[in-house]
Amino acid sequence: MTIRQIRLISGFLLLLAALPGRSEQMAQGAVSLAKDYRLDVEIADTAPLREYGLMHREHLQENQGMLFVYPDQALRGVWMKNTLLALDILFLSADGTILSMLRNLLPCRQDPCPIYTSGVPAQYMLEVNSGFIDKHGLAIGQTLMLDYRRNAPADTGTLF
Repeated sequence: MTIRQIRLISGFLLLLAALPGRSEQMAQGAVSLAKDYRLDVEIADTAPLREYGLMHREHLQENQGMLFVYPDQALRGVWMKNTLLALDILFLSADGTILSMLRNLLPCRQDPCPIYTSGVPAQYMLEVNSGFIDKHGLAIGQTLMLDYRRNAPADTGTLF
């Protein structure tokens, strides 16, 4: 085997390892609402996990969601490419306050897919089943309790 072939194979293996769901295990956490309702969430706190998100999921339990954790508070964008579920999305501040919400985003069946934005800088994005916002009476200004451990190496072991 030549050095070039070894490099190609090594590069391919590194690429495979970088794919979400293969090299990174999603951490688990919880989001609590004021009405003593607990939502079990998967934590997407690295770039590959955030990019993959809920793509290709066929089902999400009523009490499940995904919490996207960002290193800073900034304007956030989301699209529904390869997302099979209709979703509600909440954008949260660093302390868990709801800053903006998007209701009933449908799976994208066109190319390119539209990009939806938070409208205001946000530190977190919470994706849940469509109808969750209205069912639980969530409103802008309400604070949610976030409880999770980060995947990101620099923050391993930090409890929020």
